Amino acid sequence: MSRWCRFTAGTCLPLARASADALRRRVARAARGSGSFTIGFMPGLIVTAAVRAMLGLHPQLTVNVLRTSWDDQTDVLHDGRADVSYVRLPVDQSGLQVRALLAEPRVAMLPAGHRLAGKDTITIADPADEHLLQDPDAVAEWRDIATEMRTRRRRAPVFRTVEEKLEHVAAGHGVVLLRLSTAVFYTRPDVTYSHVNDIPPNRVCLAWDATRRSRLIPDFAAVAVDHAPVASRAEPDRVSPSQPQTPPQIPAQAASRPVQQAG
Repeated sequence: MSRWCRFTAGTCLPLARASADALRRRVARAARGSGSFTIGFMPGLIVTAAVRAMLGLHPQLTVNVLRTSWDDQTDVLHDGRADVSYVRLPVDQSGLQVRALLAEPRVAMLPAGHRLAGKDTITIADPADEHLLQDPDAVAEWRDIATEMRTRRRRAPVFRTVEEKLEHVAAGHGVVLLRLSTAVFYTRPDVTYSHVNDIPPNRVCLAWDATRRSRLIPDFAAVAVDHAPVASRAEPDRVSPSQPQTPPQIPAQAASRPVQQAG
């Protein structure tokens, strides 16, 4: 028996899982090929400038971009689908290197007929009596003063996407706090938003697997600092198109190799 497994099966199992996870990551990276580099990014962020700069440094490189979500923004690093990922805090940073890039205001998403609708700015105390349609731990400032957290035991909602949350907001089932660019990205006529002026901003970071030794990763990390991500569009007027805004694609002529959409 291996010296790593001689004590108990309980000791050996985590090691076996870690080895299997590492193998899956290597297989996933090998499947993409050594001449490719995949960048994960969250909705509402444009990373075009950093991608262009990376292609300028490595013109023979094939760069892929991969849209992530709140649930898998770090999973894509652990399972090898992406080399780096633009993430929104908070995330579990175990096994990752993280570099801060951007701070973004947070807003409260409200149904169009809500008592706070139309207010440009509110405080976190204003929706304290509302039902929050997201994990309270993601909005600690609300959690610590919310009426429903004091009066009953509540379980975190199971909604997986922004679209699902906004459907419930529009129906008057509660409110949700989002980053400004995400709110703008998912603009719809039956939901409005107000800036929350007394809570810290959301932070956008670049993350990667701390065990990776590829020279491409520090190259892109430096590029990402010099070319910080931007919101998908400037903050619009309150009368806005009803469809989500899609970040522009990088034209093929921008570099000697095209950027590809992964997944």
